[in-house]
Amino acid sequence: MLSVVMISALSFAQTCETYIPWEVGKKFTTENYDEKDKLTGSTTAQVLSINQLVDKTEAVVESESFDKKGVSQGKGQLKYYCNGDTFEIDMKSMLNQEQMAGFENMTIEYKMENMSYPKVMAPGMTLKDGFVEAVISNEGMTFMTMRTDITNIKVEAIESITVPAGTYTAYKISSDFTSKTGFMTINMKTISWMVAGLGAVRTETYSKKGDLVGYSVISKVE
Repeated sequence: MLSVVMISALSFAQTCETYIPWEVGKKFTTENYDEKDKLTGSTTAQVLSINQLVDKTEAVVESESFDKKGVSQGKGQLKYYCNGDTFEIDMKSMLNQEQMAGFENMTIEYKMENMSYPKVMAPGMTLKDGFVEAVISNEGMTFMTMRTDITNIKVEAIESITVPAGTYTAYKISSDFTSKTGFMTINMKTISWMVAGLGAVRTETYSKKGDLVGYSVISKVE
């Protein structure tokens, strides 16, 4: 059920610039394409609640992924925070949500450092790294360790960008993405165009060699 927890006048002041729609019920759709512009799937996300915590405000977002034929591949919940003048992304959202759903009956221990975006950004800035590590165990025995690191996060430029959902002024932000699952490691580079009040309206993913692997764009905001 969609809900809003009223913020007490005595709570800490939250002045951050958010990079998701900060409004309960707001919904947006992202379409994913391969390097040849062929649709590979999509994701819908809806803001379920905005909650005042002890020292920051939390937004809970439900996401649902679909394959290229529109068949649901599962749902997950993501969390974002307005912490003073800093916007934070819960790094658990960087883990493969479909894969994590398969471990729901196991014990999962997390270590993480959230990604964060300051209220004021400018080209040339380097932002704080983020990581998440999940140690999955069953009856006391470690089954698998998964880790995702987002590093070398840099504000490259401020640009106007057009996507199916509209034309926006965005921060162009590059970063390195490393994902480790067991003995397998994947290294990629991403470039995202981040819009205040909405988020990444376009994200391009490149291989370690610099080849385009795929991209995503926001196609609809409701």
